[in-house]
Amino acid sequence: MIKTINGWRGFFALVIVVFHVGVAGLEEATWAGVTFFLMASGFLMAFKYPMQSLDATGYRGFAWRHAMKLFPLHWLTLVMWLSAMAMLGLLQVKPLTLALNVTLLHSWSLTHAIYFSLNKFSWFLSTLLFCYLCYPLLARWYRPMRMRHKLIIIAVLAVIDFAVLAGSDDYSRTALYVFPPVRLIDFVIGITLADGFARLKELRLAGQSKTGTDMELASAALLSAIIWTLRTTDKALLPWSDAIVWWVPVALILVGCRMYDRREGFIGRLLASRPLQWLGNISFEIFMLQGIAALIYNYWVAPVLGHFGITDALTTVSQNLFGTEPNLLALFILPIDILLAWLVNRLFTRPLRRLLTH
Repeated sequence: MIKTINGWRGFFALVIVVFHVGVAGLEEATWAGVTFFLMASGFLMAFKYPMQSLDATGYRGFAWRHAMKLFPLHWLTLVMWLSAMAMLGLLQVKPLTLALNVTLLHSWSLTHAIYFSLNKFSWFLSTLLFCYLCYPLLARWYRPMRMRHKLIIIAVLAVIDFAVLAGSDDYSRTALYVFPPVRLIDFVIGITLADGFARLKELRLAGQSKTGTDMELASAALLSAIIWTLRTTDKALLPWSDAIVWWVPVALILVGCRMYDRREGFIGRLLASRPLQWLGNISFEIFMLQGIAALIYNYWVAPVLGHFGITDALTTVSQNLFGTEPNLLALFILPIDILLAWLVNRLFTRPLRRLLTH
């Protein structure tokens, strides 16, 4: 794992959780974060698995290893969510919905009540699993292509994506946002970036400066400029804000991280710091446990805070500072989420990973 990419994962995981708990102004950064996770997965996998073909046995082994990176955490968080809802007397589960969730097929449904059901954030694992399973086929048929042919394919897919999203309402856009074949293009772009970087190294065009400060500043500036544009154009770019508009800045971030690995600028050194590396290492758990952390806060922590008058005090402060109630209160969910993520990573994810690799 390239440290700066891992640091970005930690950063975007925090942004996504803070947005979901009700802090305004982070919606665009959240969309960018989801695109980053998918593109980074393809980018890193292309470096780690430069295979061109697999027989049936090899494919089964690859599929099993990568499924086991997702299913155990998914099943654990699903059981935690179901248990919490049962304890609160709020559990209502339809058999079909449960079956699709257990098998990580729910993001294929195109129905809001299914793809965002139960532990709603697991849609991402459903989509990522599809990308993982497609990788050996992409490695065999897509990666050997000439770069110009790859770029033509991406351009055609982008035009189709652009045209479909342009005429979609909010419900349809959300369904497409989680639909695995649609999000596969993010993963494919990540793979293409890795192949393009290899070509840059052959031409000796990669990493000529001593540090990556200029590249880091350029990528951060472009990311900020797109966020500012989305906020000031009266939602004119909204149909394409979930993925398309983030491809270029995220690509710049990923190439810069790889190009200046171990020669980071000041942004890279911050991303490579221990706190962000720690958050990056538990970023999947942070993402998957945020709904459970919200349940714990809303039903068990908030009543205690209210009993001692803390809730009323923070509500007053929040109203005076932001004009709304949930900003400060909802932030209590974040430390609960991080604590749960650390515990699950330490007591479940890492021991299971060691068991499966021996």
